[in-house]
Amino acid sequence: MDIDKYSVSLKELIDHDDKFYAHSNGNRVETINEHIELCIKYLKRIVSIKNIDGIITKIIQSNQNLQAESSKELFIELFINTIVFHDIGKINPKFQIDKIHNNYLKDISPEKNYQSKHSLLSAYIYIAYYNEKIQNLPKDEKYIIMTFMYLNAFVISRHHSQINDLKTNFINDMINENEINLNLTQWFNENLLKLLKQQNEVSLIKKRPWQKIECFLTKQSINNQINVYLYVRLLHSLLITCDYLATSEFKNRKEITIENYQFDEIIEAYNNNDLIKKIRENNIAKIEGINKLRTEIFLESERNLLNNLDKNIFYLEAPTGSGKSNTALNLSLQLVNRCENLNKIIYVYPFNTLVEQNVENLAMSFKGTNVMDKVAVINSVTPIKVDEEMSILYSENEKYQQALLDRQFLTYPILLTTHVSLFDTMFGNNRESSFGFCQLANSVIVLDEIQNYRINIWNEIIIFLKQYAKILNLKIIIMSATLPNLEILALNDDKSIQLISNKEKYYKDKLFKDRVKLDYHLLNVNDVEEKLFKEICKQSKSKKRIMIEFICRKTADKFYQRLKNTEIDSQILFISGLDSVIERKRIIEKVKKLSNLILVATQVVEAGIDIDMDIGYKDISKLDSEEQFMGRINRSSKKVGYVYFFNLDNAMKIYNGDERVDQRFTLQNENCKHFLESKNFTGYYDKLLQIVKDSANQDNDNNLQAFFKEQVGILSFINVAKKMSLILDTRDRISIYLATIIKDVDGHIYDGKKIWTRYEELLKDNEMDYSKKIVELSKIKSVMNYFIYQIDRNCRFDYDKQIGDLYYIDDGEKYMKYGKLDMTIFDTENELFI
Repeated sequence: MDIDKYSVSLKELIDHDDKFYAHSNGNRVETINEHIELCIKYLKRIVSIKNIDGIITKIIQSNQNLQAESSKELFIELFINTIVFHDIGKINPKFQIDKIHNNYLKDISPEKNYQSKHSLLSAYIYIAYYNEKIQNLPKDEKYIIMTFMYLNAFVISRHHSQINDLKTNFINDMINENEINLNLTQWFNENLLKLLKQQNEVSLIKKRPWQKIECFLTKQSINNQINVYLYVRLLHSLLITCDYLATSEFKNRKEITIENYQFDEIIEAYNNNDLIKKIRENNIAKIEGINKLRTEIFLESERNLLNNLDKNIFYLEAPTGSGKSNTALNLSLQLVNRCENLNKIIYVYPFNTLVEQNVENLAMSFKGTNVMDKVAVINSVTPIKVDEEMSILYSENEKYQQALLDRQFLTYPILLTTHVSLFDTMFGNNRESSFGFCQLANSVIVLDEIQNYRINIWNEIIIFLKQYAKILNLKIIIMSATLPNLEILALNDDKSIQLISNKEKYYKDKLFKDRVKLDYHLLNVNDVEEKLFKEICKQSKSKKRIMIEFICRKTADKFYQRLKNTEIDSQILFISGLDSVIERKRIIEKVKKLSNLILVATQVVEAGIDIDMDIGYKDISKLDSEEQFMGRINRSSKKVGYVYFFNLDNAMKIYNGDERVDQRFTLQNENCKHFLESKNFTGYYDKLLQIVKDSANQDNDNNLQAFFKEQVGILSFINVAKKMSLILDTRDRISIYLATIIKDVDGHIYDGKKIWTRYEELLKDNEMDYSKKIVELSKIKSVMNYFIYQIDRNCRFDYDKQIGDLYYIDDGEKYMKYGKLDMTIFDTENELFI
């Protein structure tokens, strides 16, 4: 893509362009043209590194009315000059006076309702400039080019705000002939048009052209609707990224580094790992036990991947404990090594605990190298990563600025994040969500435990993932021990690859299949809680490691308290989602060391907790949850583990709307017992997926065609974001900060009062460089998470301070019992499971 060939020069657009400024910093000013030149510089780098040419080519190829050379050329010109025109509205004299203190043309002032805004005015000027060119096109080409012109103008109008809804936030303003909009266009034409060398008058859009555009958008195929949706997200991401980088360079007088990382060093370090050498060098016949199975899975999945490098979606289904994480790391590196343009790996997990665990796994794989310097965690609890070696070349402020930019724009070569964070980047409507979208292009994405996603959007997920992969050049590896065949829900015929050809070979091997014996004698008994308690007391005499999972936190807490108040010769521990990161690590370390204990738990142990227990008891819920729980029992396969299922709390109330907790799909159904025992999750999911597929065709909120036509098709980004949100938590909750003293597993002591005081100081510090302040706040917030708990808003408590939605309680110890939050102190009936 020859950006210089297509980009318009503002010098050719604006008379006396040197009189109009985009930014000021102290006594320094930057003209609009100078700012755009910097934007174009960064656009060129991003286009080159992320192969944006290839994406735009695919967008053009997907539209049959864009095949004429003249249409292709104009489409690309429109795309590039969205960046060029985005700030031209700053010629608004009111902006120059109020924002820059530039009194040039001070006698011209727009309507008071418009004031110093510039984004919408930039969009109007962009439309006026191109509208005449479009009129000369053939009819078939005209409306598609006009459509993209308005989409680009929409992006310009939203480059300082959320990208919410095309019609509500842009088109309605353009077609609504109210007094404000008419006065604005009239004022511009009478006063500012003379500043432009090409004097095309600004006008509101007529209803009929918009109706034709809307018709075009809604009548596209679902895949083409996704292409348009993706295109707008990509352009918005590119615009705000280039704008941000250019502004940062001007204000800090330092060029921003955008690297195209090479994976050669990372691949070499991985292949030199002792474990990988053994896998590749040893004769499989000499390897015994579970390691033989792990090696076979590793090599078979690699072989199937290398034979299908032209495909985009890969499924890795293998038993719990089969080494999927290491296998996925190898597959990711194989892809970036062998596929052109791939330059990023993103590992995505359902929980922060799994993110933390896999950071440790990566550190072990790359021990003795500097690879971990290129790995970053992007989630709500990890501080922004700062490269201290930058201090050699950069000032302190520049170091922090680069760290902030790396975090905001996801520029690291290897990222670990959560499903929620990834989906926010893919579908979120906030401006911050758009920052990293263009960085997704040409990436390998590993999705772990995808069955944790809300089941009523599985249709939409696989449809979006396939089309995103096709257009953005993504290679997506979806892995789990209980993996639904999402291909049943896919719309297109693009073939996906099962990396394990005969998964039954591994699932039915006695080391996996017979690792745990199942027992259902507690499943249909009366007074189950009492019988469970008596059985646990009896089992405790065996001096073994016992775990009990409840699906309701209140029930778990009550059972834990009862055990604590009973004379049992076992260490009794309790782990739940309410525990801080430090408390969870402390519990896990104890669990690993003790041989005689009872661990009471909630669903947090189903995945992401690296523990190995002898005996398990679980309240039934989803079948995949039962399998995940079983994965915590007898992980080493050196003995026989036992799991007992019971039915206590109503799973339908807790997993509201999830078909998987209907009795037809739980262990209350004999067929599901067979599915679990035989590891035949395909048989289980095929029935479930048919219900999901049928639901998508019903005349309700889950109707697939309606969603794509009425939301994705007409670019209602805010409604798409709501639909694709992975967590629909309707509970009204608040955060409390309990000032206590905490000691971590390494003996470090954290004083909650001092940490809160430091937080207050940072917030009040208006002298600190912005980038440094954001980085320092991310560090302090990471530690503050040790002291923050979420409770129902109806809970009654006294607090000492409040910052935003965070309530500070100075005497935090009185709310703690056995080192945990004592929820019985809070007077409410609405506390649900965590």
